[in-house]
Amino acid sequence: MCEPTTIAMAAMAVGGGVSAFSAIQQGKTAQQIANNNATMAEYAAQDAQKRGEEDAMAVQRKAAALKSSQRVGLAANGLDLSYGTAADLQDQTDFFAQSDAATARTNASREAWRLRAGGEQDRAAGAAARSNANLQAAGTLLSTAGSVAGKWYT
Repeated sequence: MCEPTTIAMAAMAVGGGVSAFSAIQQGKTAQQIANNNATMAEYAAQDAQKRGEEDAMAVQRKAAALKSSQRVGLAANGLDLSYGTAADLQDQTDFFAQSDAATARTNASREAWRLRAGGEQDRAAGAAARSNANLQAAGTLLSTAGSVAGKWYT
């Protein structure tokens, strides 16, 4: 076999190896980026839940202030706060405060769920990218080996 042919086959084999290595590295990088995105999504989900709890507490504080104002106004007019319309008004204020606080918590939980689901999709996409890159590398190595073998035997 002549020297130029051997050099060409060696170059082909090295090129195939480098190409396969590059594909594997790209897959690892894609997976790491996806994992980082998923981690950031988890941080955002935790922040959403924290904001939801803060919103719920703000609703409860506003309702407590409203209820206090109602009690002062009702008492100033000489109404019995524990009976009739005055009591019903306070009960409604409590009910709607609890309802609004629950809504704030529910909305935050939904946002957190959406963010976490997106993070899991990122992880799955990263795993698929890595798997695809590994398959591409294997295909490159097999193709290169076939080409080198073909040239070797001719």
